[in-house]
Amino acid sequence: MLPGVFFSMLVILSSCTGKKTLRFEDFPKIDAHVHINTDNVAVMETALALNFKFLTIAVGSGKQENIDKQLNFAKKMQDLYPNELAYTSTFSMENFEKPGWQENVIARLKKDFEGGAIAVKVWKDIGMTFRDSLGNFIMIDDPRFDPIFDFIAENGKTLVAHIGEPKNCWLPLDSMTVINDKKYYAEHPQYHMYLHPDYPSYKRQIEARDNVLEKHPDLTLVGAHLGSLEWNVTELAKHLDRFPNFAVDMAARVCHFQVQDRQKVIDFIKKYQDRLLYATDLVVNNNMDNEKRIARLEDEWRSDWNYFTTNDEMNSPNVEGSFQGIGLSKDVLKKIYHDNAIKWYPGSFEQ
Repeated sequence: MLPGVFFSMLVILSSCTGKKTLRFEDFPKIDAHVHINTDNVAVMETALALNFKFLTIAVGSGKQENIDKQLNFAKKMQDLYPNELAYTSTFSMENFEKPGWQENVIARLKKDFEGGAIAVKVWKDIGMTFRDSLGNFIMIDDPRFDPIFDFIAENGKTLVAHIGEPKNCWLPLDSMTVINDKKYYAEHPQYHMYLHPDYPSYKRQIEARDNVLEKHPDLTLVGAHLGSLEWNVTELAKHLDRFPNFAVDMAARVCHFQVQDRQKVIDFIKKYQDRLLYATDLVVNNNMDNEKRIARLEDEWRSDWNYFTTNDEMNSPNVEGSFQGIGLSKDVLKKIYHDNAIKWYPGSFEQ
């Protein structure tokens, strides 16, 4: 058979089956959870070249000074890339028990919204670090937060909640399900809650976040890192069913899909395709080797893409042994990689 005839037959076969190869570079994508704390544009230029946009998230509820530094970087980047980068605000826990704290937080968030912030982040230090004057941990369902969450909802903004940690954090090292958790908690025992039974339990962290969803049904809430329910898609599904105002991003948790039953993961993603946002938890600071960091990011992006788009057998440094890709359809990919970020973060990007 002549080569030209063979090629024509392949084109006809492709047209008949309706299947086309999806090129990573051509597909519009949003990484819906990054931390861009730099004025170096290299990471943005790499993202644009690979058809990515960013939601950069302010994190940490300690000093307002640190929050302002993050917001300054975010605003600088948004000035340069107004259609390619959106950002969130957050609030400081300084003076939490003093009169006027709530009013001051609301006034500052109002200013941040007027300046361009599309959402507000709360971090795990609420529930795992801050204590009141009696020594009790301050949890995210503390009623003193309610006026702030009401204000966020009234303004049509989204709350991004990283509450708690992976369930592995409360397990012994040899019972953890992914390699990166084993490594991290071995190197940082101060954060390994299995060693600190006096801290709030995993169950209490999830309960506190759910109480916020219960009390504020008009509040749109995106649970960072698969909502700290990464360990079991069946369990995560229960919470998504219970709270229609709840979605989750995948930041730094794709590997937890890869260690679960493949068909259950496929079924879960198909059923909840409107509630899942692709994300990595990329961190870029001015003091980093940006070239190496960006190279690692591109490797992660491409590895995740292969997992979601193919049925190939593959490996990951975060997973023991091999696993198989889940071969999602183009329609599902478009939602988790692009449309859901716009839907769950009103005011971002194309809107």
